[in-house]
Amino acid sequence: MADSIQERFAKLNTNLVFHSIRLYKLEANFDDEKINVSMEESKVFIDKNAYYQIIADNHVRVFQEFFFKVALQNNPDDVLIRINPVYILDFQVGGPMDDEIFKIFADSTVLVDSWPYFREIVQSTLLRMGLAPVVLPPINFNPFVNIDANASTK
Repeated sequence: MADSIQERFAKLNTNLVFHSIRLYKLEANFDDEKINVSMEESKVFIDKNAYYQIIADNHVRVFQEFFFKVALQNNPDDVLIRINPVYILDFQVGGPMDDEIFKIFADSTVLVDSWPYFREIVQSTLLRMGLAPVVLPPINFNPFVNIDANASTK
């Protein structure tokens, strides 16, 4: 019988070592003509994307992209501020990585390790732009919530 996804994820986390995180790329800009829009008219939007490469047996490199923008509340395409960092995270893992396991790994381990760097770069970049910082909250999640909900409906 095949291992469950929780068992495969637990095996991956055996002997897990987080080797490094590096800022790979950073794009940031603001629209000087619209920067005086009131806080009531604007909204913060955050998104993320991650992908991975197998570097060697039990060594995985993850590219974690974050997308931060402040836009008009009634028109999210009208962007006032944009900060998009990409981080490279290198891990040693205890088992094989595939797309299904990576989704859980990215939404848990990778997010826990990269989110503080994202929070800091948003604050420091806004200050360097001469703008008021936006304090992002700590991350809060449970990577198995969706899996458990899906499993109970089958």
